[in-house]
Amino acid sequence: MYVSLELNLAAVASRSSLVGALLRAALPENRSAALDFLQGLSRDELECLADFHGACVLETQEFEAFNPYPLLAEFFDPWTSERWHNSDDRAHKTFIVLAWLEYSQKSTALSIRPEPVHAI
Repeated sequence: MYVSLELNLAAVASRSSLVGALLRAALPENRSAALDFLQGLSRDELECLADFHGACVLETQEFEAFNPYPLLAEFFDPWTSERWHNSDDRAHKTFIVLAWLEYSQKSTALSIRPEPVHAI
């Protein structure tokens, strides 16, 4: 019983560390929506997001804007990593990463367009 409780606490701590690290990567104005998104993911999905985010960090150049979308193909290439040989898992995790990028990087600022003025 003691070992089981200890393992459960380790899993919860690991999950909470992953969520915390990923939240810090999200834009501040998106953190509430990002937290909602992350809370619905499994530990395996969180680990995938953390791995992808780590790969993005390694690819960035100092003071240079970085677009993470082109990295998706290389990251999920089954020829470069043994974990992506299952095509269903690869497709599912790609979807999760794409959804995460939307939640974490999308600006929530409203764009207001003036209405045309019609002469009376």
